[in-house]
Amino acid sequence: MKTLKSSFFAVRGRFGRLCAAACLLFAAFPAQAQQTLPLTRHRGHLYTEALLQDSLPVRIMLESGISFPLIDSALVWSHPDLFHPEKLDSPVRFRMAAGVLYTASYKLGPGLSAGLSRSLRDTYVVDLGKHSAEMLYPLNHFTSDSVSRPGIFGLDMRGGSLRMLAGEELPAPGGEWTAYDMTRDERTGMYCVSGSLTLVNARGRRTEAPVRLVVDLGNATLLALFAYRPEVKRFVARSRIAKQDAVTPAGKTMRVLQPAETVFMGAYGFTGLPVLLLETPMRLPGDAFLGLPFFERFRVIFDFRHSRLWVAASDAG
Repeated sequence: MKTLKSSFFAVRGRFGRLCAAACLLFAAFPAQAQQTLPLTRHRGHLYTEALLQDSLPVRIMLESGISFPLIDSALVWSHPDLFHPEKLDSPVRFRMAAGVLYTASYKLGPGLSAGLSRSLRDTYVVDLGKHSAEMLYPLNHFTSDSVSRPGIFGLDMRGGSLRMLAGEELPAPGGEWTAYDMTRDERTGMYCVSGSLTLVNARGRRTEAPVRLVVDLGNATLLALFAYRPEVKRFVARSRIAKQDAVTPAGKTMRVLQPAETVFMGAYGFTGLPVLLLETPMRLPGDAFLGLPFFERFRVIFDFRHSRLWVAASDAG
């Protein structure tokens, strides 16, 4: 969604083939299989296949940087037995960081199921058009094992799995896991992890600042700085890293930095990856999106229930 790469290709006609394949999968693995879902990576985004409303196999894109779940209108209208949309008093618009605009005139109430998870918020019905998924699935708005509290999700991108966890399955303090506190923004339901961010330029000069990073599974870039915020704009200027233009496959020009290294929390360094600058003001918490390239390196537990992010080395090395 929020990416320098195109994440859109034709979806109509593909849905029937997906349903047929997924039905075979779910026939072999009934309800318990939905506790652990397979992950695939495509064009910088993360997808899984799950049963909606306990019966309809669909492809969904993982998110955590949007305010509400979004579901494709064609899917909703073609299954009136499963979905009961409510008409909104007035249309609601959702503008994504990459500039895509979705408009909803209908919504589904809380309780939409995806695997064994259930939504805690309304799900808005939009025309996803050529998007490669039938639903955008923000984990932070779903519960994994209760009807009223945010969920706990284990993510292992290299191992290719998303697991829905219960509270007793959390790791003990210490050992291989490191826990970071997150804060929840009440308006959007998004979660931020606080820590230091360091940008290193080509001459080795280091510029550091405290930041609040929105954990964003829908972002294909390592880091997207909210450069419309004055303090972030000053941090970018202090880094003495020249801005560059990057053009998306859709022809949209976006500004980026190309640091020699980007370091998070004084401990996690990444080299050779661009940093996106978001310069159009948006009503978002935090100072930046922390995206998939960060989470890909580790095993991660998103404990939205207790507002903690757990990080450990990947089993895959």
